[in-house]
Amino acid sequence: MSVYKTIEDKVVETLTAITVEGSPLLATAKGYTQRDRKALMSAIGRELLPAAYVMMTGRENGDKAVRRPGLPTLSVLLAAKSLRNEDDARTGSDDVTGMFTLSEEVIQALQDLVVDSDRLLLLIDDQPVGSSDGMVIWEHRYELRRQTGSYTPLFRGSSLIGSDSVVRVELGDLQREVSAFSFPGIEGVFERHMGARERPIFWRGQLRAASDTALNTIEENIEDEVRLGISDNMWDPWARTHRYCVLRTFRRKGPRLRDELTGEALQDFELEFAQLAF
Repeated sequence: MSVYKTIEDKVVETLTAITVEGSPLLATAKGYTQRDRKALMSAIGRELLPAAYVMMTGRENGDKAVRRPGLPTLSVLLAAKSLRNEDDARTGSDDVTGMFTLSEEVIQALQDLVVDSDRLLLLIDDQPVGSSDGMVIWEHRYELRRQTGSYTPLFRGSSLIGSDSVVRVELGDLQREVSAFSFPGIEGVFERHMGARERPIFWRGQLRAASDTALNTIEENIEDEVRLGISDNMWDPWARTHRYCVLRTFRRKGPRLRDELTGEALQDFELEFAQLAF
């Protein structure tokens, strides 16, 4: 099966499964071919509403220097309608699921959805694209970012940053120490190898937790590790083991924030470890 079909099928399956108060959110959810705006609005208006079209839209521009392809993207076109007036189609009523509810429920279901085992669906933007005869249409655009590394990074056997946080593990430079000297009248430099020195390893990303209290606990545990200064093993997302590591620095990057969709407490961060021996 092609990658695009796998993505489309997963998104359609997810949309079909959304329920509100025990009833399906959408009357229609299916894959559709991307075409000009007028034709799309006409087609979705003939569906059983509320409806969603899932449309693969190709790839973003890639890295031309190394000929690396861009991220796959898709659009989700949503339509809601009220026979009474356009306001009900937008905000909803007792017998009409409004676009505001429709849009929010779809974003909640699709944001961070794992597709094709290692691709993460991420919202680019959402916006109204048209209305007529009591029908309101919005478009969501998403990108699919392939995840690298399938293991949770650990230090001293613990995830340290919680299960919801996002982290990138980056290895610093491995350097050797030398004693260099030279003699007058003799060209060149003589070196005496003194052995490899400590290597920095960075965890960079965003701490995420369900509440400020939960995030406070994560930050306190990290600060305790800095104070303890215990040397132990670290495992990175690629299942590599780095021995004799110690947590040196915990840096918060900017203020604490809150996720616009989930309400989670967020804190950008950097942890700097030192690998003392190899």
